[in-house]
Amino acid sequence: MATMADETKFTLNFMKNLVHMMPMKDLEIQNGNSNTAFWMACLSGKTKTAMIMMKKNPRLLDIRGNHEYLPLCACARAGTHDLVKILYNYSQKMKGIHWTNKDRSMTLFNCVDRDFFDVALQILEDHPELADDQHILAILAGKPDAFNRLEKNSNTRIIQSRFIFFGMKAQLITEDDSDDALELLKIFWGHATKTMTYNEIERMVSDPVSGIRQDSFGILGVAAKMGNTRFLVELIRTYPRLMVLPNEDGLTIFHIAVMHRHRDIYNLLYEVGISRNDVCVVSDKSGNNMLHLVGKTSKERAAKTSGASLLMQRELLWFKLTLEQALDVQLEQTVLLFLYVPDLGTRMRSACVLHG
Repeated sequence: MATMADETKFTLNFMKNLVHMMPMKDLEIQNGNSNTAFWMACLSGKTKTAMIMMKKNPRLLDIRGNHEYLPLCACARAGTHDLVKILYNYSQKMKGIHWTNKDRSMTLFNCVDRDFFDVALQILEDHPELADDQHILAILAGKPDAFNRLEKNSNTRIIQSRFIFFGMKAQLITEDDSDDALELLKIFWGHATKTMTYNEIERMVSDPVSGIRQDSFGILGVAAKMGNTRFLVELIRTYPRLMVLPNEDGLTIFHIAVMHRHRDIYNLLYEVGISRNDVCVVSDKSGNNMLHLVGKTSKERAAKTSGASLLMQRELLWFKLTLEQALDVQLEQTVLLFLYVPDLGTRMRSACVLHG
């Protein structure tokens, strides 16, 4: 119970006296869930409490608890950033005999999942063989906020529209960027591009990743759905064809971006150049192209918008954007789509009045 208490001056003095009186072996006693008091302190992020016990008995670092997690892995899952850094150094950087590759992979996964990117980079520096874990790319794809710290316009004009669009592998651009999330992405994506064929890359980014709860989307779809523009830009730099790679529902990243109203991703269409024709005329399995998808205003979107007037204004803006794009690529299809506009507008206005 003492390990779960708040770390006040009183409780810490109590812990120091208690641990001082205890034999080292008693600190290794496990409860009904196979957890030592030290393991519980690590899971709870009690840094000072954990340090008191660890200094008394360093072997506590190697005693597994619930789910067979070592204390560092448990701390990375639910503890604090500071304690994870401390335990990593005390754990011989996960190079001891008690550490398996599964332990190292799980600890790295937990660090990325918890946004402990600096620790994850240190782990990769000490264990470069872990860079082949595709699950990390899936986790990063769903973390747009981790990349939004970069300069707002850093993703503009970085896709060169004059390269040969299909069948050509461009070179990954090297940047002096201190952002840890971006550095992690470059390491994992760089490893994939060096060790996998394009067909393998295509399957990796389009197929759902096992063990990752992100609906049925693959890595590309997750990034597009979440509005992770910077992530997508890094992938597209190396393989421009990924921009028009459809998922199992026939949707490219641009269709998904339109569905979820991520304008930064949609604006990448202006960087594509001639290939816009290949994107704008693509329809999903239900026969909907991007212009149709704009008109599909969901109940969830209506509920999140304050008032029908504002919702209509935003939706019409999106319709205008996609209509302009369609006019640029194929006038004939746009004329046919125009026949659909009156009915679509009526449906949109009705929905706005209903949910406003």
